[in-house]
Amino acid sequence: MKKRWSVGALLLSGVLFQALGTWLGGGDGWGVAHANPGAGAQVEVLGVYFSPPAGSAAAIVKAVDGSQHEVLVQAYSFTHNAIAQAVLRAHARGVAVRVLLDQKSEQTNRYVVDLLRQAHVPLRGDGQHAIAHNKVMVIDGAVVITGSFNFTNSAETRNAENFLILKSPDLARIYKAELEKHWAHGAE
Repeated sequence: MKKRWSVGALLLSGVLFQALGTWLGGGDGWGVAHANPGAGAQVEVLGVYFSPPAGSAAAIVKAVDGSQHEVLVQAYSFTHNAIAQAVLRAHARGVAVRVLLDQKSEQTNRYVVDLLRQAHVPLRGDGQHAIAHNKVMVIDGAVVITGSFNFTNSAETRNAENFLILKSPDLARIYKAELEKHWAHGAE
């Protein structure tokens, strides 16, 4: 399912809420800063996924397998073997791969952490927050995967989860900049 949406249409409620917040004194009304990709930005929705049922992780694997230049992963939990194998294949193809995980979840993520370290994939733990709860991939500076879906087997088979695959260099730039902030304070 592919649809083309302007950022204004895709995020209409957010824009209205932000405008109301500005009218009330700035931000979104709760004092939260927003990154705005610009009114002319386009977002192509490449996929909208829910789990259960199982099988939605295959879309993430396909996106990573299609990467050509860069795969950035920011995750709280990462235990899904098929997604990990796709990340390792990308790295083996010469794609620049970096993975940033919640530092406190390292024991839970042990299997994938060990695979990434054995393959010399740049890996850091973000310990600067109560939890580093992001679930984001930025691929080739153009594709963003994000939602509630942790990159885990439980997210695919047991939990009620969702994620979007979006194509937008503007959104990818914003997500990459945010990831870079956390990468800078992450520990190896």
